[in-house]
Amino acid sequence: MLTLLFGVMLLFMFLGMDIGISMGVASLVYILVKAVTGSLLPLMIIPQKMVNGVDSFPLLAVPLFMLMGELMNRGGVTLRLVRFARALVGHITGGLANVVVVTNMIMAGMSGSAIADAAATGSILVPAMKSAGYPVAFSAAVVGAASTIGPIIPPSIPMILIGSMVEVSVGRMFLGGAIPGVLIGIALMGTSAIIARRKKFPVEPRATWGELLDSTRDAFLALMIPIIVVGAIVSGAATPTEASMVGVWCAFLLGFLVYGELKLRDIPQILARTAVSSGAVMLTVATATVFGWIATSERLGPVLTQWVLSVTHDRFTVLLLLQVLLLILGCLMEPIPILVLIVPILFPVTNALGINPVHLGVLVTINITIGMLTPPVGLTLFLMSAIGKITILEVARAIVPFLVVLIASLFVVTYVPDLVLWLPNLVMGAPK
Repeated sequence: MLTLLFGVMLLFMFLGMDIGISMGVASLVYILVKAVTGSLLPLMIIPQKMVNGVDSFPLLAVPLFMLMGELMNRGGVTLRLVRFARALVGHITGGLANVVVVTNMIMAGMSGSAIADAAATGSILVPAMKSAGYPVAFSAAVVGAASTIGPIIPPSIPMILIGSMVEVSVGRMFLGGAIPGVLIGIALMGTSAIIARRKKFPVEPRATWGELLDSTRDAFLALMIPIIVVGAIVSGAATPTEASMVGVWCAFLLGFLVYGELKLRDIPQILARTAVSSGAVMLTVATATVFGWIATSERLGPVLTQWVLSVTHDRFTVLLLLQVLLLILGCLMEPIPILVLIVPILFPVTNALGINPVHLGVLVTINITIGMLTPPVGLTLFLMSAIGKITILEVARAIVPFLVVLIASLFVVTYVPDLVLWLPNLVMGAPK
């Protein structure tokens, strides 16, 4: 019956259906076939499981973080962060490419979404880099690569979803992503510097102390929002959902009262965009809950665990195979479907091998964000192609050096788990 379940899902995906709908149809076909063969399962179980899947207080953080990102983008926060980053690192070899990376590292602490960060920074910095003499393909590539930091540095929408599916501490994963996110940012800046030096790209004039202080003062309140949100979560003062609500209010008040760029007439459109984005995520989570329940009832987890243990007991070999599998899936599927499909099946297997779930959660997050840069389904590639008004092939060629660095960083984090685990253990104590 598992063959039927996965076969129907893959068939509908091949026909171009959304992964959420494909899993829902596969679950329906499974239940109907069960009814024909005499094992009666009421059809009401589908809506019941779907509602149960999204009836979760932690999952409420997903649309709230999306809303916070929309408010920040519309409220003029991104422009101020770009100005701050330009004054801070624009004069270093790599010029505006460094500004892109630093801006995305800061934006990562606000939206938790790679696409949101790429859209916000790309719409400002790709035209600016083009005007400064950078090739459009390089500009689009560096924005796309830097946007992968968005879900790694806390807060992170994928980490919230992982935590809701497999009972892993979201606060620990948030802290676990901080050091890898910063290291990836430094690696991307180094790559940009090497390319810029070889191709003699321009460098921004060094900002005066007055300009640096002025840009810092202008961006100070925006810089405080991720500190407040993440600090509330890791200190235990608030849950991710409560902290995301605080972030929404901070973003609204900052854009509406302080900067004055957010207007009340903008709110309906912002809410509509958030509803569409979060609705797509929640539909996938809902149908994946039904799909996962069926897979569990067919004992997929124990069967897969037994098979893996019969092949190898070496957790580093399993991690290597897992990273390769996720990189391949990233070329074929969007990030959220990979999460809801793979994580509930994957974590029982890795738990049996003694792999730390926080480490694994961060690795999966890094991996699926890299997948957003790989054709044919890389969402960030499509977005940067549209922003830069160039072909996807041009962006894909320019992004290859950054992809190599990102994959190398992924394997460093894979085999040096302390890069992930040291900070959570320091701040929150070693898990019992």
